[in-house]
Amino acid sequence: MKVLVVDSGGRGHSIAWQFKNDPNVKEVICAPGNAGIAKEIRCENARTNEEILALAKKEKVDLVFVGPESPLTNGIVDLFAKETIPIVGPVKKASILEGSKAYAKLLCRELGVPVAEFEVFEDPDAAKDYIESLPYPVVVKADGLAQGKGSLVCSTTDEALHAVNQLMVERVFGDSGRKVVVEQRLFGTEISFFVFTDGNAIAAMPVAQDYKRAFDNDEGMNTGGMGSYSPHRLEGEELTRLVSEKVALPLIQGFREKENCEYKGILYMGLMLVGDTPYLLEANVRFGDPEAEVILPRLKTPLSDISFQIIRGVLSDREVEWSRDYYCDVVAAAGRTRQMKNGKSKGWYPGYPSRYGKGHPISGLDKIENPDCKIFFAGVGISERKGFVTDGGRVLHVVGRGTTLREAREVAYRNIKKIHFEGIRYRTDIGRE
Repeated sequence: MKVLVVDSGGRGHSIAWQFKNDPNVKEVICAPGNAGIAKEIRCENARTNEEILALAKKEKVDLVFVGPESPLTNGIVDLFAKETIPIVGPVKKASILEGSKAYAKLLCRELGVPVAEFEVFEDPDAAKDYIESLPYPVVVKADGLAQGKGSLVCSTTDEALHAVNQLMVERVFGDSGRKVVVEQRLFGTEISFFVFTDGNAIAAMPVAQDYKRAFDNDEGMNTGGMGSYSPHRLEGEELTRLVSEKVALPLIQGFREKENCEYKGILYMGLMLVGDTPYLLEANVRFGDPEAEVILPRLKTPLSDISFQIIRGVLSDREVEWSRDYYCDVVAAAGRTRQMKNGKSKGWYPGYPSRYGKGHPISGLDKIENPDCKIFFAGVGISERKGFVTDGGRVLHVVGRGTTLREAREVAYRNIKKIHFEGIRYRTDIGRE
């Protein structure tokens, strides 16, 4: 079969790579992909939902798999369903679970899914008054999509008031901050938990640990993710049962009953384990990034089989198999660089997740140790003169494999030290548990 993967970054590369190694798949196309992905998988520059549909028709693809949230919340699944082209992902109506944090939190409260104490605000002054009345620290979240950066974790009241200003007044994430959720900051063990679902049954994936903050020791701004590893020390039947019974099934089934709409595809649950209670911090309607880069390499069951089980509503027909190997992903990000124009300095860019430079040559990729290390390309472009160049905030995912977390971590860090570009920055504590 021919598969079309919709994505442009490291997550899309890991999905496309998984399909490339699928015995049922003869060809994989990635849209729009990037210059790094194009090293091993054909990429086509289709970006809008309509362009992607036209590409799928032209190529007569047998299956479409959507990576990022924006096409889903913009209705790509609905569009393809009208053309009866098989596609994995929730419809637009169901994508509201990520498209609106306020909706998701209110639904969870109604269904009895554990969530932190919270309130929703559309007026910044009311949000500030609420924050000043609380005896505990909070997290301030933009209601809409913000590329994984819209949750501002605060330690003090002043930080929380500043967060409200950033999101609602300064609109650093645009209209996503028109409405905010202010919720109690929880302390416990934070994990990323994913399931496949056909709208009724679920199949749990391995547990991953994500690292959101920009710098070591969880300092700095929130990012889209600076690294991850899997399996997690808590992974196992007991945790799967707990999350399935308390969060995943009530949310999927409750949404179906409330909205008369099946949720199909991937459901991500960011959880904080406090004692025996899994509190849902956020729900996403797709694979996480960088979690996909450490979960998908563990998948032994063909992803094409799982995809059609989801589409046909028969997910419970077959158990999904996973490798016990460990994978550790360290993100090479665009750090602080001096910007030049016509030979003159234009000042400094602080680097991801703030403003960052582009176009810096990347070297050392030819020195990577295969097969124990895999590079998934994220923000990478191509130059006739320079070869591969930086073209995003998160540039590369350097993924190491091992029989233990320590082995996987050592492989990742040994190899990332071989890679160079101006301003390269990465956390040194991924997987150091």
